[in-house]
Amino acid sequence: MNFISLIPGVFIVILIIVGAIVIVKVVSKVAGAAKSVASTISDVAELAKAVKDSGVTKADVYEQPPKSVSGVTGIILPAITRDFPEFDYDEAKARAEAVLTSYLQAVASKDKTLLTEGYDELKNKLENKIRDLLNKNQTEFFDNIKIHRTEINSYNKSKGRCIITFQTAVEYIHYLKDENGNKIAGDEQIREQSKYNIDMIYVQNRDEGDNNYQAGMGLNCPNCGAPLGMLGAKKCSYCGTPIVELNIKSWNFSDVKEMS
Repeated sequence: MNFISLIPGVFIVILIIVGAIVIVKVVSKVAGAAKSVASTISDVAELAKAVKDSGVTKADVYEQPPKSVSGVTGIILPAITRDFPEFDYDEAKARAEAVLTSYLQAVASKDKTLLTEGYDELKNKLENKIRDLLNKNQTEFFDNIKIHRTEINSYNKSKGRCIITFQTAVEYIHYLKDENGNKIAGDEQIREQSKYNIDMIYVQNRDEGDNNYQAGMGLNCPNCGAPLGMLGAKKCSYCGTPIVELNIKSWNFSDVKEMS
């Protein structure tokens, strides 16, 4: 037998062996990859089960931290108490939070009578909001309202009135539905964080103020009718009638505005 004649056969054998080796390696890699995928799927399944067992909800996953408020209470409050010695910050703050909460509840219920207090300007704003929802056959929900923090944001005196602006960080579940109950916006499970400015106003001078604030008290002495010449005066400078309580009740609310 000629040795040279055997070479092609040897090459064929070698090619077969090399091909087998390549096939084995490919199969091994595919098997390894499949095992890795299966392991990953298993890990994901276990993770999903762990999340479910832990009680974590979508609301927890998407929960946002409370909004920060631009509060300068410590700086502004002394100026307010100089003008109004009987001003009770804690009471005013509680009233502002109640107005915000009742305003949102009134919007959700489409019932303006739920608003705890406010000048005509705020009442008109609420009525317009409710009217707009009614015209569109929509309902806006504010569920589980929670106040995080309230601070004084500013104090201004102009146009015959003094304005204290409170800023409040609030949390709620907020969503919008149409007349058929279909959700238009928001989420019924996710808690939203927002902040609002609430304007609290004291009318000092009716002639300089706007008509919307003429319901304000403390403009004239309840006894002799003389104009009150000083902010926060404890008694009438003409007849001496005490007016401290009148001043306290003169503070009322004119606006509730969501801030970006």
